[in-house]
Amino acid sequence: MSKTAYIDFDGTVVDVMHRYHGILAEYLHVNAFLNLSFEKYCLYKRQGFKDHIIVDKIFEGFKIDIEHYVDYKRINLESNKWLKVDTVIGSPQRAYKQLNEAGFKIYLLTQRNYKERLINQVKLLNLEDSFDEYIVLMPLLGQNAKAEFLKNKVNSGDIIIGDSPIEIECANMFDIAGFFVETGLWGKQFANCKVQVFENYNAVVDFLTSNI
Repeated sequence: MSKTAYIDFDGTVVDVMHRYHGILAEYLHVNAFLNLSFEKYCLYKRQGFKDHIIVDKIFEGFKIDIEHYVDYKRINLESNKWLKVDTVIGSPQRAYKQLNEAGFKIYLLTQRNYKERLINQVKLLNLEDSFDEYIVLMPLLGQNAKAEFLKNKVNSGDIIIGDSPIEIECANMFDIAGFFVETGLWGKQFANCKVQVFENYNAVVDFLTSNI
């Protein structure tokens, strides 16, 4: 039976924290002349707080226009300007080679609104040789788009690696091995006892391939 490794992208393969911080920081600077600390933003973001709550906490009760900010963030989040801020975490190429030699197909599984921009970003970061296939899903409001996609597709030997509760939910739902990495927007408290927590994607793959 073939095995597939489903790999999240944002926060797992690439560091997106500077992009998320930068968009909010730019918004606050332009609209309220406020300077947003990167360190404080990361601290609250990894605790699961939404951006408007983070602003409220850091600036002691300051309120932003949520609807206006959400529109601003939606326009900017996958813009070429801000996607260029992302940086590669570790060596996805080495991870691909190790997983491939262990018998896995490696599928990038991500939620994005614009597949073409994702593919262009992969090319820009020289990651074309790090995946066998690209699966780009539109986010579903209040639902787990990855779980909907994986339904009736996963096999018992498949694995999923990511930085958010979305991947953990998939692992639990389909009873496959799930691995949580600490390189994304979510702290390890959002993993649960059924999954293992690792520093990064390469650490997961090193563990997996040393135990096969």
